[in-house]
Amino acid sequence: MSLSPLSLRTTPDHVLLAALKDLAARDAGLEADLLVHLGEVDVRDLALAKGFRSLFAYCVEALHFSESSAWSRITAARAARRFPQILERIRTGELHLSGLRLLQPHLKPDNCDELLDLARHQSKRAIEQRLADRAPQPDAPAQVRRLPEPAAATRPIAVEGAPAAVPAAPRPEPSPLVPQAPAARPSSEPLGGERYRVQFTAGPETHAKLVEAQALLRHVIPDGDVGRIFDRALDALLREARRAKFAETDRPRERGDASAQAVAASRHIPAAIRRAVASRDGERCTFVSREGRRCGAKDALEFHHVVPFARTLRHRVEEITLRCRAHNGYAAGQDFGAAYMAQFKRDRETGVTRPGTSD
Repeated sequence: MSLSPLSLRTTPDHVLLAALKDLAARDAGLEADLLVHLGEVDVRDLALAKGFRSLFAYCVEALHFSESSAWSRITAARAARRFPQILERIRTGELHLSGLRLLQPHLKPDNCDELLDLARHQSKRAIEQRLADRAPQPDAPAQVRRLPEPAAATRPIAVEGAPAAVPAAPRPEPSPLVPQAPAARPSSEPLGGERYRVQFTAGPETHAKLVEAQALLRHVIPDGDVGRIFDRALDALLREARRAKFAETDRPRERGDASAQAVAASRHIPAAIRRAVASRDGERCTFVSREGRRCGAKDALEFHHVVPFARTLRHRVEEITLRCRAHNGYAAGQDFGAAYMAQFKRDRETGVTRPGTSD
């Protein structure tokens, strides 16, 4: 039974606290149930079947979790399938998801219960400390280094000729006591007005190439603007990538009707067929769920044979579609079975060659 904020104002203290404690217990139980369901959805590949490229995408787009919440729950659900005792710890409120994310990389059959006991009713910071105590790191080497200038007097280090930029605040160094999460990938940030802030760290070779490009393009980009240089560089890169992926060219050499082309016993898809398929499918994944949702992903695209190539040994436009890697693999599992695909993956990891099933 839920009460309105107005009615809660007259609720006695001891009743309010008891109700809050009960809600927290029910929340923990619901969280455990959610993880059980999420783990089963994961095992059955139901997110792919519904037209989402990953379980993460399904959690964010269909269940409307935040990105952080989706990642934490997926990690927890997968860990709980390996170690079912995790669920009871979450259900009783002994373990929270942030703590489980810290434990997950260290969990093994012979230490799971011990680590779960270690994290019982502990804060995230306390779990970090206890994990660090289990595997102490060597002392940090003594060093003396110059500190950054005060923010008000700091000047950004810019590439020659590049527009000045506002310096970012220095980031704190990560703690060496516990394993760190993977660093965030370089990303873009909308600034409004159809402008984006793009930032990444470059090594000396990349920096040298950038300086050389500024010098060579000074006649067309007098101020050496980094954004315009990267725009030109991306144009050239995309031309090369599209030529390799979709056989895109200004002077296509068609050999008869592309829809009727077939090359027996060769996995290489002719350029004319790749161009025709990419154009027809709009360069997006064509997987459609039973409910009519199209995946539409644009990255990690692969050419998928509706009837596996291993069975037909031919390439035809009408028999090939674009699929993202996840849905191409999902289709292969449907065609050949989970056991066969698991063996196929093991063979690929060990370098064993068998009849392909990736399309």
